[in-house]
Amino acid sequence: MAERHASLLRPGPASPEVLRRALEALDVRADDVAAVAVTGGRSRDLAGEPKVVVVDEPTAIGRGALAAAGVERALAVSCGTGTAMVVADAGAGTYRHVTGTPVGGGTLEGLGSALLGVSMASEIAAMASRGDASQVDTTLGEVLGGGLGGLPPRATAVSLGRLAALGGRAGPDDLAAGLTTMVAQTIGLLALNAKAAHGLPHAVFVGRVATLPFVRSMVQAVFAVYGVEAPLFPEGGDHAVALGAAHAAGGVSPANGGAGRRRPVRSER
Repeated sequence: MAERHASLLRPGPASPEVLRRALEALDVRADDVAAVAVTGGRSRDLAGEPKVVVVDEPTAIGRGALAAAGVERALAVSCGTGTAMVVADAGAGTYRHVTGTPVGGGTLEGLGSALLGVSMASEIAAMASRGDASQVDTTLGEVLGGGLGGLPPRATAVSLGRLAALGGRAGPDDLAAGLTTMVAQTIGLLALNAKAAHGLPHAVFVGRVATLPFVRSMVQAVFAVYGVEAPLFPEGGDHAVALGAAHAAGGVSPANGGAGRRRPVRSER
């Protein structure tokens, strides 16, 4: 089975035109595929289009995360514009949305645009890697005079807690570090708690935001400080949800003799 990946930058709401552009990005004609699996966003608006199979997002997230990570059961964390968390169990064939947060890449881009004049999450995260979040955040050591429970004194007590005192004079890279840290820590803490609440052996992070090195390292640090098994960030996780949709639609199932071709399309918004 051939596998191709393509990315459309900010394609807008789902529409036949976006679908046409996606197929063009893959250099394939609609006549050459048995089915096109779509999920997320306004994908339901495409129901009724020829060859389109609409897959519910929890199923696409769960199946794609498990396939990408090579595990059977996990909390699948889809880090996109917002963040969705799915209890995924391949053995039981169940993929259930259990929690999430509106904090995600859209938050980072919105705040980055307003405060830094930068509206791409990847650019903000690159700035963050050159900055120091402790210049804009306050730590437990500063607030309490020490750590709290198992948390060290250097752990964040208040995200962006220094900004008021700085009077808007924070360095751009430091502010980017504070913003990106806030988003990553929020996602990481919610995922850690959801994983524990549902007794899951793994947490698998997929989606465009999860590929950003600064976000990945911060989520890993959150799990480490609480002594929890390291989360999984599988290769190709940025298109895992598209892959999960393709699997769910049946186009890449071994049962069909390999007739379908796996061609995920990732849309960046």
